[in-house]
Amino acid sequence: MELRAFEHARLLRSAADRCLPRSIALALRLARRDIHTHIVIGVRSDPFGAHCWVQQGDAVLNDTAEEVLRYTPILVV
Repeated sequence: MELRAFEHARLLRSAADRCLPRSIALALRLARRDIHTHIVIGVRSDPFGAHCWVQQGDAVLNDTAEEVLRYTPILVV
């Protein structure tokens, strides 16, 4: 239910360049429901880019597996 609400919000406002605030918001909302997740920050080169997403175990919650595989995780919070 929570993930569906976040995906619907994406339709109202572009998620481009908003991965950090969206990931923090999702992780905090899930934590209030006692659902433990991690925020993962990754980078890529050529061209340089950074991205973050929320995971629970190996499951990516707010992005696609294909997208996050483009990045090398450098920090898990």
